Amino acid sequence: MIWSCPAWVENVLREAAPTVSSSALVDAICDRSIAYTTERDRLGELRGNADLTARAVFFGVADAAKVMIPLAELGARGVLPASDPVRILDVGAGTGAMTFGAAAALDRPVDVVAVDRDNLALDVFERAFRAAGRGSLRIVRADVGEPRWGAQRFDLVVAGSLFNEIPDEQHAALARNLLGALDVGGAVIIIEPALRETARALHRLRDALIDAGDAHVFAPCVRRTSPCPMLADESDWCHEDRPGQLPPRAARLAEVTGLRDGGLKFSYLVLRREAAALADVPEGKRAVRVVSHVHRPKGKIEAFACGDAGRTKLRLLRRHRSDANRAFERASRGNVLIVGASDELTASEQVDRIDLAKAKS
Repeated sequence: MIWSCPAWVENVLREAAPTVSSSALVDAICDRSIAYTTERDRLGELRGNADLTARAVFFGVADAAKVMIPLAELGARGVLPASDPVRILDVGAGTGAMTFGAAAALDRPVDVVAVDRDNLALDVFERAFRAAGRGSLRIVRADVGEPRWGAQRFDLVVAGSLFNEIPDEQHAALARNLLGALDVGGAVIIIEPALRETARALHRLRDALIDAGDAHVFAPCVRRTSPCPMLADESDWCHEDRPGQLPPRAARLAEVTGLRDGGLKFSYLVLRREAAALADVPEGKRAVRVVSHVHRPKGKIEAFACGDAGRTKLRLLRRHRSDANRAFERASRGNVLIVGASDELTASEQVDRIDLAKAKS
């Protein structure tokens, strides 16, 4: 499955962003990438038209595709809000990546309230949204810690690369504010970088919300309880690495900068007030989510998976490969599998892969 935001998202963001030279844009993309990954204390220092354009036309179009994945998972389970227009609260909206990705995935008009304190980024968002003609937009220029969106209730609340920019001790309070903005049947979608530190902070937030009874975690977890097994070892974290394809002009920038390898890497949480499972599990079976690449050492096929029993390693001896267990052999990171009680898969055991998301390209 290849994930990509449609070309219209790239087009409206490019037209709305400041015009800068190609060399300045390439330098800004590289500089921001370094700050995102290894020099995060510099993020607050990045300024100027070139950086703003880099955020919109390169990082924004990639992030827009990421939010389409959890939306597809909600849709596959029949819990995607059916409102028309869809009411969206975009918190820490920036140049609008989460809203544009949601609008592309939903293919319905959207009624958006966008909250951020970055006036220049919001100006880009507003110009791009007006050009896209996908619905209505109200801008709230405020710090995300201030619940300034009023008494309105929303079908979706989206927060892209926001939680990693505020102290960990404020995460649970912010998440509760976002949950409080949901209407019945709504969902909060949090997208974060796939870095160890930011992903583990999301795991801790997951546990805090479950322990307090504040939310049901719809995705990515099929494990319903705390603690998150990835927190047991400091070297572990759970993240996505889904096949992705950038729109044409962003793809050319990726080639010049060498920053993309075709994958969408991110961590995420989908929170709901109402319970809903990612998969229906027959009696005597269990649901697990593949949380690693599938490895093929000599004579075996192996992958780490996570479920109610914790993080385990599924193993299939090559001599036991069969039509019944073919779904495991073809699995990839992020897939949900229905398997039996044992981590050692046999030739006769039925393994089913649940298609939670359909490709959009």
